[in-house]
Amino acid sequence: MATLTLYSVAYDIARGLLGVLGSVLPAGARAVVLSGDAVTGLAVLVFAAVLLAASMLNTILLIWWERKLLGRFMDRRGAMHVGYAGLLQNFADGLKLFRKHTFPPREADGLGFYFGPTAYMVTSLAIFGILPISSGWNSGALPLSLLLALTIFSFAPLFIFVSAWSSNNKYSLMGGLRSAAQMIAYEVPLLLAVVAVVVLAGSFDLTTIVYEQRNYWFWGPLFLALIVFVAAMLAEMERIPFDLPEAEAELVEGWNTEYGGMLFAFFMLADYLRALVGSILVVLLFLGGWTLPSWVPAGLSSFPLAGILWFMVKTYAVFGLFVWVRASLPRVRTDQLLRVGWNRMIPLALLSVFLAAAVVTVRCVPVLGCVPSMGA
Repeated sequence: MATLTLYSVAYDIARGLLGVLGSVLPAGARAVVLSGDAVTGLAVLVFAAVLLAASMLNTILLIWWERKLLGRFMDRRGAMHVGYAGLLQNFADGLKLFRKHTFPPREADGLGFYFGPTAYMVTSLAIFGILPISSGWNSGALPLSLLLALTIFSFAPLFIFVSAWSSNNKYSLMGGLRSAAQMIAYEVPLLLAVVAVVVLAGSFDLTTIVYEQRNYWFWGPLFLALIVFVAAMLAEMERIPFDLPEAEAELVEGWNTEYGGMLFAFFMLADYLRALVGSILVVLLFLGGWTLPSWVPAGLSSFPLAGILWFMVKTYAVFGLFVWVRASLPRVRTDQLLRVGWNRMIPLALLSVFLAAAVVTVRCVPVLGCVPSMGA
């Protein structure tokens, strides 16, 4: 029996819709509509529409979740008055921004000014087509899905710098340079922490990495790699205490100073999209993805949509940790930030790779025998 995936469901929906359309068309047009290429093209569009709706809805809920948590941490209610418990407040804020007009500076580079924020948001959305949310979310046919997701995630410094430079504003340019320097400094330990996971799992496939954690989640043996990965991910997302590129007090909002209206909304939305991606990657790499430990009663993981439910519970819990860090720690200086990235994080990341290799070596001691791969 073929595995039911989101794409297979989208393919069946596309075939059904085109079948209904073909039934009222002449024979020649019916053959074109029911061809394999037409069905595949419509299935890709349905698949993309579901991904877009799911990612955007979760991003909006993530903003609501952060506002509510910050209100609790700061012992206040917060300005969330639209809809029940403020659930519609983010829709109202987004509608307000999308109705506003963007006024580019007179000497700004038009192509870069509009291309930067658009590409920043589009690439952030594209990552969701790679990340597996559960066993039925995608086909798992990407053997290098982790590498591809991190590659797309690392495009951000380029688009931020293009947006800052094309604004023709020295404060925006300084903010863009700060952002690029920070992201590059923390991408190296981020990738090294991922190497530790790959060494332990033996694969770059995110689905295989998740199934390798059925016996134990990787946060235990790779706790140091988890700490490095979370810190580097906070720097990549430019969240407190690593939000210096924005620097409202010194650089008047940093690299997005000249942006307003819809383009400013693109930046804000992309930031939370990247926060959602970062939380999902933590869950996939260290917290078992959509699976539960083998000692958990089977009833908790056997009901319909159990994988997606537990995956999203873990994701929102990880993002709650990010918000807790934001509410607790102050912003650090640029020199401190870069010194930690280059002088502290990289050695710790290298140590985590060594520890992962040691775990694999102990697991494969000839006397004990190698533990079989769960992804095989």
